[in-house]
Amino acid sequence: MKYWYLNNNIIVIIEDSIYIGNSKKYIKSELISKFEKEIIPNEIFNIPFAYIKSIENPKEKKIITISYGNDSSEEIKINNLKVKDEIFNYLKEKLSKLEYSRKKPSVLKHAKAPLFAILFVSGIFLWTFYLANQIAKGYEYEIASGRQGIGGLILGMAQFGTKKVILGYLFILSIAILSLYTKLKNRTLTEYLTRKQ
Repeated sequence: MKYWYLNNNIIVIIEDSIYIGNSKKYIKSELISKFEKEIIPNEIFNIPFAYIKSIENPKEKKIITISYGNDSSEEIKINNLKVKDEIFNYLKEKLSKLEYSRKKPSVLKHAKAPLFAILFVSGIFLWTFYLANQIAKGYEYEIASGRQGIGGLILGMAQFGTKKVILGYLFILSIAILSLYTKLKNRTLTEYLTRKQ
């Protein structure tokens, strides 16, 4: 058994599991005494090694991410980078069957959410701009079903006119592009432990 007591976090690694918990409700000396006797409080969250699919250790970030089960993941915040690497290396040793690799995450992985936002906002803009332009030409529109849905929202925004629609789109687009730029800039060399398929 090995454990780390990090500010308000507890990380305990035993033969077949990693335990992650908040130490605020425990008295440090009592908790450490229990660890020395290999006693772990029941409420501390545990991930059995057999469930772990992958572990990510971004070199310049203060987190380790453990993916497990179907689509679950646990992000462990560790302020001390040296201790973070120590924990990752210990897991690497314990989980020797997992494949180790080291690379920068793909652009697509980092850019997926902002790119989706840009495409979605652009689609909404084109629809709104078209309606705003038609309204400016004198056409009238109303929601056929009488219920307010996305069509009602688009029509409501189109009432502001083409100039305001364009300005609103450019404002939202600039936020999405800034988010994309920030995400791509923050790509960092990452160590991976991955379970072979």
